Amino acid sequence: MAVEDNRTIAYRVYEAINRQDVAALETLFAPDIVRHAMREVGIAKAREALKNTFAGYPETRFVVEDVIAEGDKVALRVTIHGRPTSPDQPLPLIMEIFRIENGRVAEIWGAGTLRMAE
Repeated sequence: MAVEDNRTIAYRVYEAINRQDVAALETLFAPDIVRHAMREVGIAKAREALKNTFAGYPETRFVVEDVIAEGDKVALRVTIHGRPTSPDQPLPLIMEIFRIENGRVAEIWGAGTLRMAE
């Protein structure tokens, strides 16, 4: 696929996440997607993660701030809105790299500053 196509896929992933559109994610993610940071494999785990993301804070929104694409990889910087933060702290963020294969996200590496309640 062309680099621009991969960039478009990355944006579409976050559009689907913000809409909580599981069906769209299933077309954007490979069935055996590997989410390295979570040590998870498979679309079922990704569906569960989407559900859990909005469970406590349904107003959560992800804003893609930067995208860099090269070859089969797309790097993203994403800010997270709608979560409680103190006024003196920046918005939580996620840094991710997607590997695209056959028009779908096959692997995700990432790190973020948002800490989930224990």
